[in-house]
Amino acid sequence: MSATDERNQRVRQLLDSLYEKAKNAGAEIDESAYKESIDKLFDTTAWGFREILLVVVIGMQLDRAFRASTGLYDCNPRAIYEGPIKEFLIEKEIPHRKSGPLNVAKATVGLDMTWAAQRRPSDVAAEVVNIVNYMEEQPTSRDDRVSAVGTSLFRRLIAYSNHLESLSVNLEPSADPDFLYHLCYELITKAPDAGNTPQKIAAFLLKNYHLSMNTGIVVTGEEDRASVTSTTSKKPGDVNEESESGIIYKVYEVTVKHFDLARIRDSYDCVRIYNESNRADIHEIIVICRPEDCPEGMKSSGLHGYLGSYEYQNIIYYYWDIYEWISSTLQRMTVSARTGFYNDLNTYINDINTAENVKVLWSNLHKR
Repeated sequence: MSATDERNQRVRQLLDSLYEKAKNAGAEIDESAYKESIDKLFDTTAWGFREILLVVVIGMQLDRAFRASTGLYDCNPRAIYEGPIKEFLIEKEIPHRKSGPLNVAKATVGLDMTWAAQRRPSDVAAEVVNIVNYMEEQPTSRDDRVSAVGTSLFRRLIAYSNHLESLSVNLEPSADPDFLYHLCYELITKAPDAGNTPQKIAAFLLKNYHLSMNTGIVVTGEEDRASVTSTTSKKPGDVNEESESGIIYKVYEVTVKHFDLARIRDSYDCVRIYNESNRADIHEIIVICRPEDCPEGMKSSGLHGYLGSYEYQNIIYYYWDIYEWISSTLQRMTVSARTGFYNDLNTYINDINTAENVKVLWSNLHKR
């Protein structure tokens, strides 16, 4: 067995132990020294803070010399989180992000107040530092403190997972385009979830449209989160229509934030890199957004659905009203396609990693 396999096996054993202890209601823990701090980690939508704390707990149990306050990367956080820890969270259906802890800990040497001040929200990051200091400050009671914090963390993770599971709804799918449009409108306006909601809706609409028509077009982007940049995903847009061999025909940017000159420049750089790397010839982007998200200087179309265009370098951006586009797409879809769209949307919202406010709104929309 390789050293990596041995480490991963040890991580799994530590996770199993903490998880079982957390599930044992009879295992009493004195949380008085850190309860307020750990509670605050669950009052924010930035899940990465609770995940980095879990990485620190495991790192400290793997190596008694490990100090996250001065040498976070000494425990190889990426390897242990994206390997055995994430696999464990998936297996136990515990909410998590793909690289949550690495996103909040990037470009830092240690988890201290200097790091916390650079994170958002900084007050939550400061609580992570407080907990780390609590575990490190007393060498004689270090192991007990680490075990207690790890158990407390898992108890909250399990409770949160159970709470989200209770919000799941399973109903007969609808093919009514007006009702489906209403659901989309409410979700986008009230629970955009940092752009994830409109991106998923657009991807699911296009995917089911093509499936029902047997066009052979493959839609990509439905698995990505809005926080994944085009450069990271190695794709030129949020959602793409492609051939089965991967040739991109159409590129869509989906947003409910300003898609102004700054965003256009970022998009242009991604498309240019993609074209050069893949010998592609993409020179048109469809931007699905709200009218207020269009850039100054856009050439107006004078229409309602298609808002206008903006030419930058050798790429033309065509702006479409997101609500008009959704309604039109739903009307053009077959009954089976609309049913498929509803099922995909419901499955996504019921997923353990979808934001709580999206789940709550979805549930409420079906109670009316």
